[in-house]
Formats: sequence, structure tokens, C-alpha cells
Amino acid sequence: MSLYCVKIKYSLDAISGMMSDGIDRAEAMRELTEKLGGKLICFYGMIGQKYHAIGITEVPEYANLSAGIVTALTTGTIIDYKVIPLYESSDVIKVSKLFKEASPTYKKPGS
Repeated sequence: MSLYCVKIKYSLDAISGMMSDGIDRAEAMRELTEKLGGKLICFYGMIGQKYHAIGITEVPEYANLSAGIVTALTTGTIIDYKVIPLYESSDVIKVSKLFKEASPTYKKPGS
């Protein structure tokens, strides 16, 4: 499973609907993420930022995450987003091992 931080910017219509109906969008994001085989780890609103909310999700692969983003875009719920792949600090150990295996044979251009 892969971890992603997803920043989302709501459309004006979505914001209007949330204010009129008093809707908490965390549940909608949780349901969509689970339908696509993932898990919503956390969801927070943000004030004074380009984006209105941030979610941390765990999904089998990027295609699952992309399907959720496309769903939110095509329904007019969001108008912009940013995806940041995340890693756990213990992954540095794996990276170090792979680096040590790959670096001795890798050559820069012109060398």
C-alpha cells in the first residue's frame, strides 16, 4: 500500500453546498477512498491556504488514488488538487540498501 497526502481545493458550488447543508466532507472522502480499495487515515480543513482541505490516504497504487481525484473533479466538487507521495521514516533503510546496490555500477553522462 502507498501513502499519499492529497490537498484539495473545493469549487464555489461545493463550498456553498457544505455551508447550506452543514456537511462534513471527511465521510464522503472516506467512503470514496474505501470504495477504491484504500483507507482514509486523516482529513483536516485548512484556513488561509490555497487548498481548503488535506487528507492522508493509503491506497494499493496510484491508479486508485487517481480514480478518486477524477471522480471529485468530474462531479464539480473540487477544482484543484496536489498529490504528495509519502514515505515512512523506516523506508530510508530500504532506500539506503538499494542505493548501495545500484550506485557502484551507475555512471554519469560523459564518464
